[in-house]
Amino acid sequence: MPRVLACQSHVVHGYVGNKAATFPLQCVGWDVDCINSVQYSNHTGYGVDKVFGSKTDADQLSQVFDGVMQMKDDYDALLSGYMPNRSTLSCMAEFYKNIKKQKADLLWLLDPVMGDEGQLYVDEDVIPEYQEIVRSGLVDIITPNQFEIELLYGKPIATVSDLSAAIEELHKFVPVIVITSCSPSLFNDPKHIYSVASLRGTYQPYVYRVSVIESYFTGVGDMFSAMLLHQLYYMFASKKIELFHQKTNIVLNVIHKVLEITKQYSANAKGSMGDAVSMKELELRVVESIDCYECSSIDKDFSFGYNWTSQD
Repeated sequence: MPRVLACQSHVVHGYVGNKAATFPLQCVGWDVDCINSVQYSNHTGYGVDKVFGSKTDADQLSQVFDGVMQMKDDYDALLSGYMPNRSTLSCMAEFYKNIKKQKADLLWLLDPVMGDEGQLYVDEDVIPEYQEIVRSGLVDIITPNQFEIELLYGKPIATVSDLSAAIEELHKFVPVIVITSCSPSLFNDPKHIYSVASLRGTYQPYVYRVSVIESYFTGVGDMFSAMLLHQLYYMFASKKIELFHQKTNIVLNVIHKVLEITKQYSANAKGSMGDAVSMKELELRVVESIDCYECSSIDKDFSFGYNWTSQD
């Protein structure tokens, strides 16, 4: 049974951060140790006046990491997600880097949670910290959205050529880059969500096109990162990197099924930030989706045959 140390947010009610990642990983055979970067009653989409709890500061986080390190647990993977500010991000990175240096073949997936669609969710000073972590050469997989890869790259991405250049630059430091969602304008198609996955050393990035489900969901990226870690861990263990395209497609299938199930239970709610009623209706149905996580085949092929040689 492989073991993962996951450091990201925690909510009592609902499914984001560690709550969205833990159960799916346990269902596919992972032992999951969680460190919580925040402890909230529910996620912030309910409205700022309906969220209670606190952020874990760097001193508290350091104490927990110290205790974990004294246990000398032998981890097979590291998962990192939402960190509220630079001090907590720096603390997590210091410990993760030390663990990674002690076990080079350990897999570290970093989800650089900073924002989306031009809006930051965290303090601005986390940007240079994330840039430094990514450029350390110790991270194996990153899962940014388009806004986040722009922040990591340090330049805006307005065309597919820009995107290609950003991927090429970041591949100098990170072997696997999966951009979870791109701006609709990039592929001129608002009816679909486009994801791009690239494995260093392969011919060109893969593009996936997924039909939009008309609702607002939270925790999707957290579950995606967890399931991607699972699929790629076994891919690298078997040294079958030719399966990279298939494995990413499988993860997209898992997430799409979970969203379809969630939508079925949602009483036709579409969700709106700050609307607690619709946010509650659209919490991911993590338990009801228990049969989805073991997926090993592609029910829906989301591959999109994009011609990178004739960009823009």
